[in-house]
Amino acid sequence: MKKNVLALSIATAVVGFAGSAHAIQTIGGGATADDLRFGNTGTGHMLLVPYFSTQDGNAMLLSLINTDSVNGKAVKVRFRGARNSDDVFDFQVFLSPGDVWTGNVSKNANGLSFLTTEDNTCTKPSKATINETPFITSRLNPNVTGEEKANGTREGYIEIFNMADIPKSDNGLYPLIKHKNSVAKCANDGANTAWTAINTDLADEAAYKASGIGMANPTTGLAANWTLMNVPKALSWSGSATAVEAITAATQTLGTGNIVYFPQTSVNVANPVNYSSDPLFAGSAAVATTPAVKAAMYDLPDMSTPYTIFTAASTNPPADQAIKLADAIETKAVINEFWTEPTISAETDWVFSMPTRRYAVAVDYTTANNKPTAVYNASVNKHFTMGNTTMNGDAVCVLNVGYTAYDREENSPESPDDVVISPGTPNAPTLFCGETSVLSFNNAGADKSAVLGASVALKDMDVKYPNGWARLNTPGSTLGSGLPIVGQAFVSAYNPSVASGTAGNFGVNWGHRFVR
Repeated sequence: MKKNVLALSIATAVVGFAGSAHAIQTIGGGATADDLRFGNTGTGHMLLVPYFSTQDGNAMLLSLINTDSVNGKAVKVRFRGARNSDDVFDFQVFLSPGDVWTGNVSKNANGLSFLTTEDNTCTKPSKATINETPFITSRLNPNVTGEEKANGTREGYIEIFNMADIPKSDNGLYPLIKHKNSVAKCANDGANTAWTAINTDLADEAAYKASGIGMANPTTGLAANWTLMNVPKALSWSGSATAVEAITAATQTLGTGNIVYFPQTSVNVANPVNYSSDPLFAGSAAVATTPAVKAAMYDLPDMSTPYTIFTAASTNPPADQAIKLADAIETKAVINEFWTEPTISAETDWVFSMPTRRYAVAVDYTTANNKPTAVYNASVNKHFTMGNTTMNGDAVCVLNVGYTAYDREENSPESPDDVVISPGTPNAPTLFCGETSVLSFNNAGADKSAVLGASVALKDMDVKYPNGWARLNTPGSTLGSGLPIVGQAFVSAYNPSVASGTAGNFGVNWGHRFVR
């Protein structure tokens, strides 16, 4: 199987899809959900892992869990780069009921991230192809060095979503993905050719529900855990993925989404703007001119693909979906603690991941004179617009982030000059650059962050206090809105004199507190 099958990294009841072979029902179809919300149970229809890293000795372990003991799940997993959310690796996982898929992300000899799995759960492409294919740099800035491109694969975030349920059946996908003696077939079986049938794009939801395929509208039940390990430093951090649920807004109850399955193939997509709000999939001003990125089937679905019911008044379901998702994780401020206590060699990094920004603004690296240019989707304008973002080199940056810091005795700097965020320009607005930005505390001048070794999208906050807490205000582009952010704090420390007399390294992590 070719590498580009992974990603180049790897009026009517059906609205907005005229002229395309693929149709997603957004009105009157099988979906019952009409909104999205933050899933405080930890399970959901969609998951967001705020950060992955293979920098500076880091490796990541990822566990994807199907807590549904009745239905299988057809799941999309996509790794996006930290700088501008460019796709660097994606694939599909077919979880049987109660199944867990696991993978490890490390750095290879060429400096590229790569994923390996020994799991027997079915995937497209195959486990062997995934294991032999490093993360791909084709969607990153082509005008930088090979090392800079490789570096762009070593940090980012992960988006995961249930494209369709696979209900119990004697036919179709279910018996091909169901484990027997801890092994699934992952192949056609006699007259049951569903495994290869899903490599061809079908016309609509009804076709994917047909007995030859056996898909149903996606329900909740996905969960994921991640562990970031640094063996050389004897440190580790772990957490659970942020969950997003599809719900019926009137009753605030869980619902089903649209079937949003697309084949994991390199076939070009007709009219990708019908399925994604990604600005690079559209031509100039969203008309039929040459797009910056030519979308293939493996690019879909993404998190702006219409997943819930929309009213007939909606003229742009992908844009509306992107706004719904951003609203579900929007915050007006981020609050957390920091340690840089010198007596225990403490250091702190904060991670801010903005996983919906790509659907409002992306970077085109192919413009005249090879000058990277921000491309906006004018229909996704609640959180990110030209008014609160700007370009800095080849990265989109957020403007107008305010901040306050305190020590442990409620002291706060009397002057703004007592808190410095760098790198930056004196008297210029503070910029937070990158889709997944790392803020390192009291680490001025370093070319990588103190804890995570982050370098793709790095800022430093220098406070005159070694320990304390801080609040960063995150205004969106419309009055009263915030920014869609997930993430947490990562801490490392060394205790030279514990009670047992044995010194040791310690890794601590805290989820951010959000002001909704």
